[in-house]
Amino acid sequence: MKKILILLTLLGSIAYSSENRDGTYRGVYVSGQETQVEIQFDLKDDIIEKPKYRTLYYKGENFLKNKDLEKEKLKYEALLSEIIGKNVNTATELLYAPGDIENAGASVRATKVRSAIKHGLSTGVYTPAK
Repeated sequence: MKKILILLTLLGSIAYSSENRDGTYRGVYVSGQETQVEIQFDLKDDIIEKPKYRTLYYKGENFLKNKDLEKEKLKYEALLSEIIGKNVNTATELLYAPGDIENAGASVRATKVRSAIKHGLSTGVYTPAK
């Protein structure tokens, strides 16, 4: 009986622990031969912290540096604001409906951001937490 209780306790603690290692992650979304989205974010207990774009391109246009695309850049920034402090699985699900995210809108290609996050998770932690 003791062995069963110990086993159940261990299984329960594993089920409620973080799914991903704490640290900094980086992921990309590439279409054609162009890196369109590169994102960096920290995870702590599977909660997203400090997400930021390292690259945000579309059809050769750099959304991060082109002042004429500032409005589009702000829409993409709204996606990141929405996922801060959320569980990574919940956050990626939110990105399926960018029209529901305030200041983002349905024209934002949130699935590219979602794909970059998933890529970062699948490649593993870039820099482990200290």
